[in-house]
Amino acid sequence: MFKELANMKSVRIIIPLLLTLLIAGKVNSQFSLIVFSDKGEKFTLYVGGDQINDQPASRAEATRPGGPNFKVRILFEDSSIPEISKSIFNTPSDLYYVIKKSDKGKYALEKTSSEYVHHDDNAAVKEEGKEVKKEEAKAEVTEGETKPAGGGGKGCNNPMEPPNFYTSREMISNAPFDGPKLTQAKSLADKNCLTTSQIVDVIYLFSGESSRLNFAKYAYKHCWDPENYDTVKEALNSPSQKTLQQYIDSLK
Repeated sequence: MFKELANMKSVRIIIPLLLTLLIAGKVNSQFSLIVFSDKGEKFTLYVGGDQINDQPASRAEATRPGGPNFKVRILFEDSSIPEISKSIFNTPSDLYYVIKKSDKGKYALEKTSSEYVHHDDNAAVKEEGKEVKKEEAKAEVTEGETKPAGGGGKGCNNPMEPPNFYTSREMISNAPFDGPKLTQAKSLADKNCLTTSQIVDVIYLFSGESSRLNFAKYAYKHCWDPENYDTVKEALNSPSQKTLQQYIDSLK
């Protein structure tokens, strides 16, 4: 009799515990893993053995599997760079990891609090406590002048600063589905000058290919470096890439 009661007590404890673990695994699977390279190196991301991006890119995003941890692999487009393997612990939030090259030339995958871009040609960098601007990659223009992005390497002036961009990107990301996201993204493009890297970051917020193509076309006229728009095309599927190129050609 006492043995049966003890067994029933054990069952009552175990079942809720199992349900809690199952729910935790389900919740973890709803969050994303975002991996990006600090200097723009292109790579293929594998999560738990599944290939995430079809073509090498400088950024990849995946829905995380459930469980307490999972494994990732990074294969670089440049075969001279050794692959990276890492076991990542799940947490109930989006995870951001950056691929960085150490002073000794070794690549590593490091956890970070959010996304940022260091490989912008015109970015300001901190060096020994002083702000130093990298060599200007674009021709200077008169302050306030707006350049049309109609081809020939000419784009808009004064690209959006990374901190302001990622604040706006977060707001777009919080929209419930593609419709509101697209409206906010277009508003962002209307009010600011965007780099191709920033445009790609916004494109990855959309779940539908039609929304991705829609924004890629819309953002072209608000792009600081349209000569690099091939990087935007890489974020789309093959039919969309052709449609985007036809649109760009029609503006020239």
